[in-house]
Amino acid sequence: MNPNCIYNRQSKVVRALWNFLTSPTGAFLIAVSAILIGYYQFYISRPILKYETEKVTFISSQNDNAYSVKVKGREYQDLYLTRIYLNNKGAMALSGSDVSKIGHDPIRIVIPKDAKMVHYTLDNTATTNAITARLEEIDGNLVIKFDYLNPDYQIAASILHENPDAEFEVTGSALNVNEIT
Repeated sequence: MNPNCIYNRQSKVVRALWNFLTSPTGAFLIAVSAILIGYYQFYISRPILKYETEKVTFISSQNDNAYSVKVKGREYQDLYLTRIYLNNKGAMALSGSDVSKIGHDPIRIVIPKDAKMVHYTLDNTATTNAITARLEEIDGNLVIKFDYLNPDYQIAASILHENPDAEFEVTGSALNVNEIT
């Protein structure tokens, strides 16, 4: 077997490959591949925080109630419960140390001024068991503090309030988190 023949075949394959990659079709494929890799790195492989709210009437004066609700020594005729779920829908865990510090933009539940919040608690029945989390009231909002929020883990908070139209939202910033939706 002639070694020049093998070299010529390899040379032809390399030359053909080079010609394809430098052609408009090859350049297009390279560009699309780079865009897809960049999209994965900057959007999909990050922690993606999403929140949902669920509101129920806890007690209403419009009903003929055979019971009453007393919170912190005060009796209420109308009380509403909003449960807020914060989920990590991304591919990476979010460390609590990567969250913006207090005074900057920590992850928090914004309490509307007209909500008339009566009580709040971390809902351990709906929070993933492996999470160490707590809520801290700062400047009228509830700051969510946690150790790690792994993918598909959630933190849930329950808020008792008097205003049936109160809309709660979760906001804040953290390393590699673009927004909380």
